[in-house]
Amino acid sequence: MPKVIFDYGKCKGSGDCVENCPLELLELSKTGKWCKPKDEKVENKDAVQEFYDKVDGKENGQVEMKIEFELPECVECLVCETACPEEAIKIGES
Repeated sequence: MPKVIFDYGKCKGSGDCVENCPLELLELSKTGKWCKPKDEKVENKDAVQEFYDKVDGKENGQVEMKIEFELPECVECLVCETACPEEAIKIGES
């Protein structure tokens, strides 16, 4: 299953990955500070909870962690990887 791996030590919430995902699987957080998968698109809900517990309330530059979100609908086109100016997103395979 495809995994979308966000490095929140690098992410600055530019939204370029969000704007370019052809399947619209990504979004900005409610605060607009972080890029993330849409909650309902993630299969491993523990990763969603980890985002909200450890990342969402923080400012950019205050988080040093990577979260692997399992996204069954991802087609691994790598557009999000290419679009991210911070190189904060990678596509992996489980």
